Amino acid sequence: MLIQRPSPLSNLDHLDPLVAAVVAKRKQLRWSQAKLAQAAGISRRALLMIEKGGDCNLSTLRRLHTCLDIVMLAGSVKAPTLDDMNAQNTKERFGVT
Repeated sequence: MLIQRPSPLSNLDHLDPLVAAVVAKRKQLRWSQAKLAQAAGISRRALLMIEKGGDCNLSTLRRLHTCLDIVMLAGSVKAPTLDDMNAQNTKERFGVT
C-alpha cells in the first residue's frame, strides 16, 4: 500500500498570507530554517514559532521578506459589515443569495 504524503506547501492555508509567503519561498529556495533565521537576525526557534502561526512584529516580518526577496505591499481592506457577515452565513448555511 502506497501512503501519499501531503505536499509541504499544502498545509499553509491556516497561516497568515504574509507568513505563508515566507514558508513557501524558504522551501522553494531549499533554505533551512537555520539559514533564514541567521540571515534575518533572529533565532531558529523564533522562526519556527512564526512558521507555526505564532505572533511576530512587523520589523521581523519585513526582515524575513527582505532576505527572501518577497515584496510586501500595504493596502487597505474594507472590513465586512454585520449585514455582509449575515448574508455570507445565510448563503453558506442555506445556499440562499
